[in-house]
Amino acid sequence: MTVTNESATPRLLLIEDDPAFAARMSRNLKASGFDVTACGDVDSARSRLSEQSFDLVLTDIRLPGESGLDLLESLSEPVGAGEAEAPPVVVLTSINSIDTAVEAMRKGAADYLTKEATRDEIVLRLRKVLERVALASENRELRRTLHRFDEFSDIVGVSQAIGRLKQQIKEIAASDVSVLITGPTGVGKELVARALHQASRRAKGPFIEVNCAALPEENLFLSELFGHERGAFTGALNRKRGHFEMADGGTLFLDEIGELGPLAQARLLRSVETLQFTRLGGERPIRVNSRLIFATNKELMREVKEGRFREDLFYRINIYPIDVPPLRARPEDIAPLARFFAAQFAEKHHLPAPSFSEEALDTLRVNPWPGNIRELRNVIERLAIRFAGRAIEPAALRDLNLTGETAGAGAVLLPECGVDLEEVEHNLVVQALQRTGWNQRRAAGLLGISVDRMNARVKKFGITHPSWRVHREAGAGEDEPAED
Repeated sequence: MTVTNESATPRLLLIEDDPAFAARMSRNLKASGFDVTACGDVDSARSRLSEQSFDLVLTDIRLPGESGLDLLESLSEPVGAGEAEAPPVVVLTSINSIDTAVEAMRKGAADYLTKEATRDEIVLRLRKVLERVALASENRELRRTLHRFDEFSDIVGVSQAIGRLKQQIKEIAASDVSVLITGPTGVGKELVARALHQASRRAKGPFIEVNCAALPEENLFLSELFGHERGAFTGALNRKRGHFEMADGGTLFLDEIGELGPLAQARLLRSVETLQFTRLGGERPIRVNSRLIFATNKELMREVKEGRFREDLFYRINIYPIDVPPLRARPEDIAPLARFFAAQFAEKHHLPAPSFSEEALDTLRVNPWPGNIRELRNVIERLAIRFAGRAIEPAALRDLNLTGETAGAGAVLLPECGVDLEEVEHNLVVQALQRTGWNQRRAAGLLGISVDRMNARVKKFGITHPSWRVHREAGAGEDEPAED
């Protein structure tokens, strides 16, 4: 594991069989800001490396049993995908063994030091090794981030909902409070999580994403999240570092948290509370310094009431909720999003960007967009290729079954694939609440129902909002019914 931010204390493993020299070296390094663990032989070092992570190994070459070069060779072996990356190794040698030190460099050592070197020189050289490794790690993470982040460059939109969303990100980015991002599939919950990370003091650290829905088997999820020790189960040939550990110093984003089973929920609860975990097959707890962000397209309070999600876990992750409304609830964002995606895909495919007639934009605005921003993005990519450098008219949208027509005032088009009527009702209630700043009386007016019927639906779907608790404690006012 490499140092991920400048304030972290470098964790150093010192391997030296001379007790007096080891004590003096440990004392000097601790005084210079290192967290030092010392041992006297390679077997002990391997045990330490299997139990915890280190940023750097400083080893004597001549040791009882296996030598420092033997350890260096084993740590320099390639690792498989997801396995723990070995820390850099600096070798210690006497002034008369420079040839051995050069051999160590050929075998992969990051640097070598003579035992006669001064304390200042040793500290300087060790910190330079850490800086090089941290820079290489940062560059690798940057390449991974750019690869994952090519579909968005910012949160695009001009609606009040997007304005509130950006304000929320600004307010909480600097803190380490856990965040639960809610909203239907395709609205950009990952984009919000990345924006929170980039605006935080952890921006230079890793952003590690885990899609819980992609790991339905609970033991597989636990192995991916917490890692495992060698021999923990059949096929575990090497120690593997989990996503929780990889997010040390940065942000861990658990998407689709509502898909977890009971075993995974129980294990996750303990780790969320303590920021500690144990690898599968391991015994020693590992502590990390990560910010936790969660996302779901489910109404978790309803999942709690129906026994599918732990109540204690819900309240632990729902410290600061952020709701991302569906695209159909903010039609004023569709035109800027369409132009943004058109320009983006024109650049991607080396084509001139298309334009949109006002009639075409009107058609896009009234389309229901059940797939939200993801669906709009896919549509615009097709149009950007087909109409490169030309104006997009309503006829082009009709070819994609985007007519913008309705069957009459207040009518809703039924998609060919059908709908879940209860889900539609739930979504409409949430949209009305979002548009009215979570005022139940005004939301009831938007839906053309009484306040009592609105309250009944709020209870039916288990909908909650932090502002209601304030009203409930202060006493319900005429304009804002309190929850029962």
